[in-house]
Amino acid sequence: MYINTSKIATSKIVNALIIVLCALPLFINVLFLYFLFTVTTDEQRFAAVILAALFIFFTVSEIGIIIWRSFALHRISRCRLYNSIFEEDHDGIITYDSIASMTGFKVQAVIRDLMWFVKRHYLINVTLGRTAARVDLLSDEKEFQTVVCPSCGAHVNIRKNGGGKCEHCGTFMRLKGEQNV
Repeated sequence: MYINTSKIATSKIVNALIIVLCALPLFINVLFLYFLFTVTTDEQRFAAVILAALFIFFTVSEIGIIIWRSFALHRISRCRLYNSIFEEDHDGIITYDSIASMTGFKVQAVIRDLMWFVKRHYLINVTLGRTAARVDLLSDEKEFQTVVCPSCGAHVNIRKNGGGKCEHCGTFMRLKGEQNV
């Protein structure tokens, strides 16, 4: 596993709390603006406009924060997709072009995402190069082990303490030590 699950979970919780904490005042601001213009008289109109401008500024700011945090949540959710690609790799080096073809994203978007995830430590044991990403095993063992696919019976080479997909039937397998799980 190449993701920092505790950091991702914490980040999702923090982003969700920020969204909720901005949504409640946003709702109150909209209600206040509605009542501000429905109950004011002509003499109070100038003060109401000034107050409304202030509340509109806060409302737009809160909408911006909600959109920003929603995009962050969406980007963080893509981290698991990259992790699954890294886990299925056999040689430890995956080109950005192949990641882009597997995900359906553009190459520049893949590079931008991976740089963001590695810089913020959402992805661990991943090194980014000019044309490819290199994944390091979480242990020092870099040997392969041949296992029998539980679905089709084919012989598949999988890195120790890693995982892989059967080339014949597509079944995902994970090795832990010497055991096929």
